[in-house]
Amino acid sequence: MISHLKTILHCLGVLLLLVIGSVPLEAQPEKTEYASSSPSYDMVIREGLSAIEQQQKREADDSQQLSSLVTWYTTHPLIEYASCIERSITVRFIDGSYVVLFDPLSGTSESVIGTQWPSIHQRYLGPTNKTAVILNPAESMYGHHQCQRIITTLLQKDYSIEYLANQAVDVSYIRNNLSASIIYMNTHAGYFDIDGDLLADAVVIATGEPWTNETEIKYAEEIQNHLIVKGMVGDQGFVTFTPAFIEQYYSTNPFPGSLVFMATCYALADSSMAQAFLNTGASVYLGWSQNTVFWTNSRTSVQVFHLLALGVPVQLICRMIRSGGFYNWLFHSKLMYIGDGTYTIP
Repeated sequence: MISHLKTILHCLGVLLLLVIGSVPLEAQPEKTEYASSSPSYDMVIREGLSAIEQQQKREADDSQQLSSLVTWYTTHPLIEYASCIERSITVRFIDGSYVVLFDPLSGTSESVIGTQWPSIHQRYLGPTNKTAVILNPAESMYGHHQCQRIITTLLQKDYSIEYLANQAVDVSYIRNNLSASIIYMNTHAGYFDIDGDLLADAVVIATGEPWTNETEIKYAEEIQNHLIVKGMVGDQGFVTFTPAFIEQYYSTNPFPGSLVFMATCYALADSSMAQAFLNTGASVYLGWSQNTVFWTNSRTSVQVFHLLALGVPVQLICRMIRSGGFYNWLFHSKLMYIGDGTYTIP
């Protein structure tokens, strides 16, 4: 009887082991599929955007879609938090790395910016020591005509000018070559929320340098100290600088009473980037307070430099231009300045 009972228990034990062994462990492969690396994180970002695209018909309002996208990212196991300020989304991953999405629901084909267009670096020599740096990282989307018209205006005022476009506007150039009388930059910008409290900690501005697998090694110290972060335009990543970058590299090589015009969305949604330039020697900083559309941005940039060359001060120019167009008015966006409102092009 005891021997028969042992045989039954042995058979039941074997059967139990077979049942346990046949249960598929689906959770484990899911975890190993996502490694702590930028390519995997890019995949997470794209998955979130794809998920929101599929429900756009159900949520026609942009604010609802942005909220849904933030919720999707927040619930992902690889993401510590996601926060949305205006139309910028900051995503912090569990390894401490950040990605800032610039207007992720814009619906434009901006993913090609800087990736299929040549680096451009042109110099125009003038007869004086007045210098200007015209930077156009987004030439592949916005074109170069507005910058060429600005260059023509400045050449008539005897400026020596450097014009850089697309990938030529990289971290090395931004780090070493901005100490000019005039700095103009036409690119993308947004908010960086360092601590996830839904408050903007800093305006961040995209360079034309793509974010690659080598970026985290190449700029390890700058990333660790929040001098640069990854900015996403569409599905393309770019190296993006923060106000701390300007303060770090221009404290010992200050700006010579410069005019700084950041022709980007949100350049003056707060004063963080403006104060970084002003604290390191700039006289005045101009930019848009909210979102802007590229044709208004381009046309207004040309107008600003034309009026400055005629002797109209910055303060009056901002009053005259205000939103610059109907779409900017809808966005409640205005051209604003911080610093010396009496500035004109000498």
